Amino acid sequence: MTARDCTVTTIPYVPFSQREYEDRVEQARRLMKQYAFDALLVTSEYNLRYFVGEISSTPHQTTRPRFLLIPLSGDVVGIVPTGIEEFYKETTWVKNCRSWPSPNPEDEGISTLIKAFRDLLPKHAKIGTELGAESRLGMPVADFLRLVDAIKPQTFADASDPIFTPLRMIKSPAEIDRIRIVNRIVSEAFDNLAPKLRHGMTERDACRLFELECFTRGADKTTRIQGVSGRGGYTRYYGAPSDKVLSDEDLLFIDAGCLFDYYWSDFDRHYSFGAPDPHTENAYRVVWDATEAGIAAVKPGIPICDVFAAMSDVLSGSKNRGKATTIGRMGHSMGLWMPEPPSVHPDDKTILEPGLVINIEPSTAYPSYFDGSPKVMVHEEVVVVTDNGVELLTSRAPRTIPVVGK
Repeated sequence: MTARDCTVTTIPYVPFSQREYEDRVEQARRLMKQYAFDALLVTSEYNLRYFVGEISSTPHQTTRPRFLLIPLSGDVVGIVPTGIEEFYKETTWVKNCRSWPSPNPEDEGISTLIKAFRDLLPKHAKIGTELGAESRLGMPVADFLRLVDAIKPQTFADASDPIFTPLRMIKSPAEIDRIRIVNRIVSEAFDNLAPKLRHGMTERDACRLFELECFTRGADKTTRIQGVSGRGGYTRYYGAPSDKVLSDEDLLFIDAGCLFDYYWSDFDRHYSFGAPDPHTENAYRVVWDATEAGIAAVKPGIPICDVFAAMSDVLSGSKNRGKATTIGRMGHSMGLWMPEPPSVHPDDKTILEPGLVINIEPSTAYPSYFDGSPKVMVHEEVVVVTDNGVELLTSRAPRTIPVVGK
């Protein structure tokens, strides 16, 4: 196939308004007051995208780190390498910047940060940054420890749990639109893949065909495509596609993490090479039903653990010749990163609110029809909580496994 054989769709971005970014800062400041923070230091790529919206492709968190200082009042300040300063001023809403020549491993912005803290913050300021669960700092740990020591009596405290996580958990309509677009693209790619699959191709062949479908329909990146297969089912959810040849009685599982304007899709589909065996067919239908129960359970005002319980009830029922897996959760959220909190977990009491995106992801373990060896089956769909219930953002997986003929 040549480039001339492909019709490529490029979907225009609708930029976030400056007002949306300003609203995010104001929401952060309300939480800062609640938890007695004097400022936030934003360092990670995903939080920077949330507050600034930058689209530079320069690598983050290695050389030339970037920082955003959000004081309790006054201007938001970009603290970025020389060159990035001009980029910020020309392409983002952040116009107040301080900079340093970079790369400079001996002092990669640390002196510039120290001076900004001393100039702009109270002597005993409490500064929030990404120190909590499911967060990462966008600077070397050694640099952060130097900074901690140098700014005393100013101090750092975790802002992930009280501020960054709850802010990013509830998506705005513009964010949901991006997630809706990328999940529509990937749904269409999955729906059109089965007729293009053939016996004798490899897992890599199949996944490359799938990625091409995603690209031509408008995905920006196919960042995390997992593909595994096996006779009578697969033994694990994770793994890059291999050169294993697909043949009769194989089940192919593809899990797709793709991006549109830096927002994620994440869900899977199955393809049976030849008619599926009875055990695989049973596992697929049971997990499909559990997914249906999970989707139906989603509504505003309930704890997310209730969604887990609805799926667990189906998986524990008499129709399942296998049993629920011990993976620990049956879904999660996503947005600028994948996965994001909360988890669909029996101990997670997060209350569902409109704007929360949930990946519904039940799974079961079952014995192979051919030799009794352990197999697993997982389904995944993406929904968003609405004022009245739930909206499905993916096209629902078929009730029976698509079959690839010889």
